[in-house]
Amino acid sequence: MRILIAEDDTALAGFVRQGLQGEHYTVDVAEDGEQARAMGSDTEYDLVILDLNLPRLDGVAVLRHLRLRRPSLPVLVLTLRSRVEDRVQCLDIGADDYLPKPFSFSELSARIRALLRRSHLPSESVLAVEDLKLDRVEHRAERAGRRIDLTSKEFALLEYLMRNSGRQVSRAMIIEHVWNLTYDTATNVVDVYINYASSQVDRRKVGKLSLAIQVAFQEMGVFPASTTQVPLDVNSPMPFSTVQAIENVERSTELGRVSSQPTDSLAGASEETDLATLKSELEQALHGEIALREVSIRRETEGLVVSLREFGFFDSGSATIKPQALPALDRIASILAIRTCKLRIEGHTDNVPIHTALIHSNWELSTARATKLIQILIVRHRFAPERLSAAGYAEYHPVTSNLTAQGRAQNRRVDIVILTAQAARVTSSASSTALQTSPP
Repeated sequence: MRILIAEDDTALAGFVRQGLQGEHYTVDVAEDGEQARAMGSDTEYDLVILDLNLPRLDGVAVLRHLRLRRPSLPVLVLTLRSRVEDRVQCLDIGADDYLPKPFSFSELSARIRALLRRSHLPSESVLAVEDLKLDRVEHRAERAGRRIDLTSKEFALLEYLMRNSGRQVSRAMIIEHVWNLTYDTATNVVDVYINYASSQVDRRKVGKLSLAIQVAFQEMGVFPASTTQVPLDVNSPMPFSTVQAIENVERSTELGRVSSQPTDSLAGASEETDLATLKSELEQALHGEIALREVSIRRETEGLVVSLREFGFFDSGSATIKPQALPALDRIASILAIRTCKLRIEGHTDNVPIHTALIHSNWELSTARATKLIQILIVRHRFAPERLSAAGYAEYHPVTSNLTAQGRAQNRRVDIVILTAQAARVTSSASSTALQTSPP
């Protein structure tokens, strides 16, 4: 579902957007009243979160306009104005709910779910294709009564395809509605997801996503150029174990029901184009954290570096990840999970010596943080361990000077290095050599 946030406080808008994206919503932000009025009128949103103190056009005027143009659109007013007169005025004009600031995000999320339940008929809330069902309000996907775990982007993609049953869906339409990006003919972000869904070679997720999306493709007639031309055997059991997934894939392959990956797939695209696409997707997903300078993304010789600053992700002198940082890590993991690139997780600190009851040196802290992040990727997101390596560099690779507090804060970080194929080969070769030459 798609939500518009009309809020001129950039930090607050980023916080709300980040939280809602973590709950599978597609989110747009308008920074002033005129932009909110235009976006709310021209785009099909499922709900609007509206601040009243907007520049250029007051939120009350935006609410009046939306009620004329979109009378059934749910509007939740989120504002500092807490007087009874303000609440009465907005509710009389047509607001569906009113939540004063400061607020609890969990309460905001619950109010949004309640509004969406009331505003959608049951047939609109739950989409169904054969035994594949998707609950748009509860954010739940099932096939044959069994739950399918999807990332935010996977859920949004499946929802959009199922909502457009019987229509010809183009890549441009998907990029605009699912990724909130302007279509660029050079991007292969849609191909990455489609090829991933149709290839059935990812043993970990084949039982959760690939078959479900293939069934949806076939029933809805979308992507006629896809390689999945012959119907799958939908009577085969949904694979929920590695062994069963492999058996299903092997049986389907023997029947000729899964063709090879297309020649213009991700494997044939240039690595630089893929890195540029990946960088753009990460920047979109981490927009709020980048604005708060908790995250930076840069291209280096070995690949793409996603730098997680200490103040956004770790307590000072600790290797424990902050709970509020987990949604950002989930978004990063969901984007990297469908790729096969190797990752090197690097811990870094500044040059101020550290010694606590649990951490005895900068090197120990940087290594512990890198190892903790790898643990989350393996346990929480089921990354293959062979894709990952950890390195603790302590204060030896600063990105800026350690002479100022701001510089030291930037140097205290954990870098996720998304390695190019060549860099991965060099790393693997070096590791292999070290193992072969190490003493018994």
